[in-house]
Amino acid sequence: MKNLLLLFSALTLLLTSCSNDDNDSSTEDTSILPKTISYIYPSAMLGTNSTSTITYSGNKIVSTVEEDSKTIFTYDGNVITKQVKFDVDSKDVETKDTEVVYTYENGKLKTRIIKESFSTEYPNGEYIYKTVYTHSSANLVSYINYYVNVDTQAETKSSEGSLTFKDGNLVKEQYKQTSGSSTRIYEYDTKNNPLKNVTGFNLLLSEISEFGKNNSIKISISSGNSAPTDYLTTYTYNDKGYPLRHTSFAGDGKSIEYEIAYTY
Repeated sequence: MKNLLLLFSALTLLLTSCSNDDNDSSTEDTSILPKTISYIYPSAMLGTNSTSTITYSGNKIVSTVEEDSKTIFTYDGNVITKQVKFDVDSKDVETKDTEVVYTYENGKLKTRIIKESFSTEYPNGEYIYKTVYTHSSANLVSYINYYVNVDTQAETKSSEGSLTFKDGNLVKEQYKQTSGSSTRIYEYDTKNNPLKNVTGFNLLLSEISEFGKNNSIKISISSGNSAPTDYLTTYTYNDKGYPLRHTSFAGDGKSIEYEIAYTY
């Protein structure tokens, strides 16, 4: 069960809660950051193997680079305000593909605006999507997704949902749209998530799936009144308790969908 990250095209990790103050430890080594993240598929039918090489300035992410794309990150202080993804051809010519802009209110994520398919005809993107977040409490966030008309800027509601956090991890997401609803329940290990030390990621809520303070080991997904399907993940760790290998299984609990390898 794989959900592609918006711009981190090689990653499928879930973000932490809107505040991680209760989980900080002065004795933790916060310098540990992944240098490469590689996806490995058991067959070409399931996906294409890829590797992202990540660069940082201190603990701030600067860029991720793959064979045919790269993503650049912009900060304002310690918060991420923009991601821009470029497609890169065989001659290293870069073409802007996607832009994501974040705004904050009282130190918490307020809006996310995604613009896609840039061209001469559509210099500001052919497709625009907007998400507005409401923080009901430290552990509960609701959101509404909108389509934005590229010509008139008129906004049309497309879906809504809520995010519930506990101990720095997303434990429940409820999602509703016209065609139906779905619920995801997450369970975690007690080890370190590979991206937990990246500055600003802890404010982006569910921007990256399956990333929190810890690592998701089970996701139960149900739609409407259907019985949930469980997706399991196992890990091998280094001596610091960070994953070296992530193995995700299909709903049958036996077939490998993909693996992720990390270097630090």
